[in-house]
Amino acid sequence: MTLEATRTEAFARQSVASAPRPAPTRRVDGYSDGMLVPASARGRKRLERIIEAATELFLRDGFIATSIEAVLEASGGSKATLYSYFSTKEDLFRAVVDEAIRGIAPPRLERRGDIRTTLTEYVVRTFECLSAPRHRALLRLAIIERERFPDLARRYYEHGPMQSRQALVQLFRELENQRVLRPGTAADVADLFIGSLTHSWLLEALFLGDDRIPSTDEIREKAARIVERFLASARHG
Repeated sequence: MTLEATRTEAFARQSVASAPRPAPTRRVDGYSDGMLVPASARGRKRLERIIEAATELFLRDGFIATSIEAVLEASGGSKATLYSYFSTKEDLFRAVVDEAIRGIAPPRLERRGDIRTTLTEYVVRTFECLSAPRHRALLRLAIIERERFPDLARRYYEHGPMQSRQALVQLFRELENQRVLRPGTAADVADLFIGSLTHSWLLEALFLGDDRIPSTDEIREKAARIVERFLASARHG
């Protein structure tokens, strides 16, 4: 290697060694389900307080009657902080309803002894879920705001009622295979079953008030009678 080449290589090594090193990377905010999530624990706590306050107000008072100022007063946050996460009240509402929908878990349809016991206990658990204050408030909100937020209403329907219906259809198809039900009737039977059980109970609670919600014992007693009649009718229908 020539003297000039040696000098060039030494200079290159010195330049690399003396070059300023990049600053260590810092955690930055990210996104979860379309919502900006703060990187710091303090920021996440602030966002959590905003969501909790907005959820209580939206579920209680609805979209129109809930103001950003009311959310700030309830959460103890600042307008600058809130708008750093949500550009509009509509964005905040979507985040609240999305979170509430994810928080509801329709009961699983599990085989428990014979078919009567399975269906009766499923009805009891399903109605207990539907009649919970938070769930009823979310259902009312989804119905009231359906025109303004049709995507949220659909999301609620797909996450709750549709999943329950699919579980029943699957169970009734098993009964078809066992020749308890006539072939090809599982979907229709599921719709009739759901309607006969939830129509009066749910509508009365939604329109006439919480005092119309039956007790667990009343639900189980009525469910057992309806399941018995329903199965007898389905066999011969």
